[in-house]
Amino acid sequence: MRKIFFTSDVHFSHRNIVKFCPTFRPKTSNPTELDEFMIARWNETVGIDDVVYNLGDLSFSKDFKQVENILYRLNGTHHLIYGNHDGQIEQHIDRLQKNMKHDGLPMITSAQNYLKLKLPEINNILILFHYPIQEWDGCHKGWYHLHGHTHERVAKVQGRILNVGWDLHGKFLTAQDVDDLLRDLPQVSYFGDKLGDFPLADLALNQVVVKEKLRLNNK
Repeated sequence: MRKIFFTSDVHFSHRNIVKFCPTFRPKTSNPTELDEFMIARWNETVGIDDVVYNLGDLSFSKDFKQVENILYRLNGTHHLIYGNHDGQIEQHIDRLQKNMKHDGLPMITSAQNYLKLKLPEINNILILFHYPIQEWDGCHKGWYHLHGHTHERVAKVQGRILNVGWDLHGKFLTAQDVDDLLRDLPQVSYFGDKLGDFPLADLALNQVVVKEKLRLNNK
């Protein structure tokens, strides 16, 4: 039976990743050892019939052939949400979608910056984006927002939002994992959040108040 997994910030070929996120990675700066570790974790979890939604920052390598060699070895249908370090992959995405890997599937099946995903397995809609969003589509309806980018950190955002990154969980998350972590959290609505008479009709005074609110937000 097909399984669905979520992950992010795998950071293949990043020799310094262990300095920043040591908990769930081998204690080495050798990129080959780091790559072999993550390939093994991927393939022992993901079967060739399974699906992975990868929320970005796939590889740090500047050698595109090395990127291809890694992707060739990964099991399953691979959907990528572009992260800030995926420029090389985005540049060659047509090639990656056309070329097959060891299991006969495309190296990357789909790639986009943002994805709205209906997931029947947990009867909800998911908003996938590399970065955490404070107010995402459907947050007031209880839709889930999955992101990466923050590695081992939990975003300080209210509502049903989850960092699915490897460095926070040390595993690939199933759809059930996501549902277990998020379903009891509140639905957050920002509608009707206006306070008092703000914004002000006096444009000059309004800018003063806006500047002060921004300052307070950053204290």
